[in-house]
Amino acid sequence: MRKHLILLLVLVLLPCCSKDTAVTSDFTHTGCARTKADPGKEPASQLILRYTAGGLVIIRTNATLNCSIKDGGITCDVSVEGNTIHYHAYETDGKTLKCLCQVERMSSTITGLKIDREYILDYTCDGAYYPINFHYGKDLDITLDIERFRKPE
Repeated sequence: MRKHLILLLVLVLLPCCSKDTAVTSDFTHTGCARTKADPGKEPASQLILRYTAGGLVIIRTNATLNCSIKDGGITCDVSVEGNTIHYHAYETDGKTLKCLCQVERMSSTITGLKIDREYILDYTCDGAYYPINFHYGKDLDITLDIERFRKPE
């Protein structure tokens, strides 16, 4: 009887301690635009969060990154802890060059999230941003002016 009680306790408590698993798939980007970014004259940058049957789609438009992406590319790391999604898009390899370029679009899909749940997006890319709260449900389709969330450097 005592063994059954312990086993029952373990089975009840185990899900409380586990992490959600999230996988970013199909990460794509447009690379550097043909013209160099002109600081102070960048087009509006948006972050789009959208529900799809395949998962949460995150789209970033008009990110200003270092020109080193011509050599090394861009990637993103995603992890989920509880209701916080850590999303970090960044330049890979390549040395830092003294120029900027406009990346017109980056897109990825995050799978493994629980539907009808509140999440916090901890987003970094071309700077750090304040957390973004959203409800992940079938009606999710929001477009944000990402600059409103940028933390001061």
